[in-house]
Amino acid sequence: MRFELKLALKYFRGRRKSLTRFTSLIALVGITAGVASLVLAQALARGFADEMRDKILANTAHVSVFSKDETEISNWLEFTENLKNTENVKEVLPATYESAIINSQDAATYAVLKVEGRELRVESQKPELLTATNTPSLIKNQTKENNEQQITNDKQIAISIGKQLAEKSNLKQGDAAEIIMLENQTGLKRTPVRVKKIFQTGLYEYDTTWIRIAPEDFARLKNQSKFAPTVLNVFVKDIYKANETANEIRQILGDRFKVIDWQEANQPLFAALSLERKVALAIISLIIFIAALNITTTLALLVNERRLDIAILRTCGATTRSFIFIFLFEGMLLGSLGIVFGAAIGFLGCFLGNHFRVVSLSAEVYSLNYIPFHTDLTNVLLIVSIALLLCLAATVYPAFKASRIKPLENLRTQ
Repeated sequence: MRFELKLALKYFRGRRKSLTRFTSLIALVGITAGVASLVLAQALARGFADEMRDKILANTAHVSVFSKDETEISNWLEFTENLKNTENVKEVLPATYESAIINSQDAATYAVLKVEGRELRVESQKPELLTATNTPSLIKNQTKENNEQQITNDKQIAISIGKQLAEKSNLKQGDAAEIIMLENQTGLKRTPVRVKKIFQTGLYEYDTTWIRIAPEDFARLKNQSKFAPTVLNVFVKDIYKANETANEIRQILGDRFKVIDWQEANQPLFAALSLERKVALAIISLIIFIAALNITTTLALLVNERRLDIAILRTCGATTRSFIFIFLFEGMLLGSLGIVFGAAIGFLGCFLGNHFRVVSLSAEVYSLNYIPFHTDLTNVLLIVSIALLLCLAATVYPAFKASRIKPLENLRTQ
């Protein structure tokens, strides 16, 4: 071990005057708090972005294809077969979205009819129903069977409705309602429907407006002989190559269609979240820098305490470079201790926050009702690197001050 590091460790463990001890403690606590806050803030911001991305991709297409005039795609079967041959494409589904009003006995609420080719198959796999918690399971199952049988017997159009929309409309599984739509842009068309399922996507905007309906039922609702989509929803194998897949689709279909991938469609949202993470990183880094200035104060006081030691070392042949390294090492030891404690507290806070689901939000404002903490090794390494650089910068002045002490003057005054 180099003698500079040995002396730094000795000074670090040695007894100090009360003021030096106080500034050392303040520096340690400040860096610890800053690093812990930065780990928590970055994990929370990443968790929010990941949750938004996962919820959006679970309920919307990775790539959307629609005609530039937003009319029906008449030869969509041919286009679907062509798109399925693209390398990254997993599935292509015909879809359409239509504004409507759902009218119940208690309320009339704005809604969006979401029509997609696989709708009934998806709904049958993961139904999420609004049922009374105090009802015995046997009665629940019997009620469910009776409701579905009633829907079949009535030959009414079956719909699936978002949880919050169902609550606003006071609708439950099996209830009858009415869909109101514009007909030929002149009059209103009222169609009786019955609620078959109640679903929950986890995104407030979807759960308060979406009504899922099968393509054949939508065709009946529109008095059409067969369903004609206005959008082709493309689902890809690798979501991070959706942009490349969109470019391939543009080359296949030509200029008649508009192609938008999920990153382009949600670019303002993810740009805002990215900016939020960068601003949080910059602001808390400034807090760490202010805390690191206490290292400068601590080392300056320590240099003043060790003037006699420095003078003796000078007379024994210690070089300027050695003194710089001694106090750089000591400052980095103090900073590293704060960084280790801060990272540990940050990871512990993330674990406890996820375990107890601490960050609960208003879904009406933030779309999500819960945000997890997602730690990322790259972000943590970036935080540690920033903190180390700031601590290193804080040690430069005291280290050079120690190297410029003149030994004879200090020995003469002792």
